[in-house]
Formats: sequence, structure tokens, C-alpha cells
Amino acid sequence: MKNETSNPKTVISTVAASALIDNPAGAYRVLPAGAAYCTGILPYEGFEVVRVQLAPWLPLEQAYAFIEAHLASVGRPVQAFCGIEMRQPAPLTMDNWSSFNGPYLQRLHQWGLMHGDFSGVCRSNIALAIQPPSTASVCAFSYTRPASSPGVSFCLSGTADIDPQGRVIAEGETSPAAMHRRARYTIDVIASSLAKLGLSWHSANQLAIFHVHEIPDLWGPALLGEVGQTLRQGVLVYRARPPIAGGEVELEARGARQDHIVATV
Repeated sequence: MKNETSNPKTVISTVAASALIDNPAGAYRVLPAGAAYCTGILPYEGFEVVRVQLAPWLPLEQAYAFIEAHLASVGRPVQAFCGIEMRQPAPLTMDNWSSFNGPYLQRLHQWGLMHGDFSGVCRSNIALAIQPPSTASVCAFSYTRPASSPGVSFCLSGTADIDPQGRVIAEGETSPAAMHRRARYTIDVIASSLAKLGLSWHSANQLAIFHVHEIPDLWGPALLGEVGQTLRQGVLVYRARPPIAGGEVELEARGARQDHIVATV
């Protein structure tokens, strides 16, 4: 397929242009967060986010070549890669988390997706409590391409109940009140991230929440109920935890315009 070129325009948003990092090769702009992941991305005007689910999942070290090959097959450069969703056997300690990130960040450097010290790619890591993989694996990834239809699309990183300084919300507690606080934190952060991109809950077309311990009144107005009509489309719920030990809740808001299941074998 012929390579698709970038449009220099971006979608209209209320975020200050100076806060975004430009990725012209990938046709999107990045709201940075840190080295391991960005807060979110917005495609250029005339482009959209596509999410690809892998069936079956691939070990992380094998997934890189698959992603490269898939993007080449649809005529997109590797710089169009904008999101990755991983599954882990178990939560990691902070020290193991740093070691785990090393090879991944090297790959982003090779692909031209690190902007100084900032990652240009959204990411989620989930430790499944039921039927976990034997090794860190990729279950889905996202990329940008010319839009198939008008409309807003975006990609966000998952948000865990761990603040930017690495402090776990309600650390060591899983009481109903503590789980409510943990969930409330993830909802507030996702809402803030959407707002920074000039978006809202209405912009999302899929939500996913990961937890093991019961969250009281999760669907009530004080928690997920506040997202409004997006709930009409349902919420994916998993028995799982964030990637760092001590975390108990992670929330994702997705905004892909296309979602495909692709065979890996």
C-alpha cells in the first residue's frame, strides 16, 4: 500500500499548543507525562486512532516486530505507533519496574518516539489476577492513519491509583472507603487528562476498569456515574491490578475510531 502522508493541521483543542509535542511523521501531537508513557495523544486533523487487538497475545519482545510489520502492511510509518496495552504475570516492585522499562524505552528511541526525556506513546500495564500470561505480553496497540470518517479520536495512557511522585493512594488499605478513594483518584485524573486535550467523557467510546477488591457504589454518581452517557456503551471490568505493587485500581478511557482484532499466528 502507498505510504500515507501527514496533514500539518491538528484537531482543535483547548490545550495550549506549547504544551504539546509534535510528531509530524506519525501525524499526531503528544501531551507529555514522563519517560515511560505520555498522558495522551491527539491525531492531526484528517487522521484517526485505530486500535488493534492481538489474537493471541504476543510476548513483548516478539510484539515489536509484529507491530513494525503490521504498520508497514497498512502503509504507515512506525512513528504512527501511539499506544500499547500490556499484560503482566504479577505487579512489579518499583525497582523491577525501572528494569522492565529499560528495553521498552530503547525500542521507542529506535523508533524515534522519545522526545528528549519524554515518551511519545500512550501505555497501560495490567497484572491480571485471573489467567495471567507467563511473561509480559502485548494484548493491543494503537496507531494513527488517515480518517475513515469525521469525528474525534484520541489515545490516553491508563491511570492507576498511584500519584506522579509514586505514592500509592490509600496505600496498604483495601477497605470500602479506601477502594472508593482509589477509584475516585483514577476518575479525577482521567477527567483532567481529557480536559487538557480539549476533550471530555463524552469523547470516549469505551471505558475499562481493573480491580480485585470490591469498590462500593462503583456505578453511582460519586464514581463512574459521573461520566454520563458514555456508560450507555458499557464498561469493561477486569479482575486485575495496576503494574506496580500496592496499586489496586486502574482506569482507561479509549477513543479509537476503529477497533480491529488481528491474528498473530
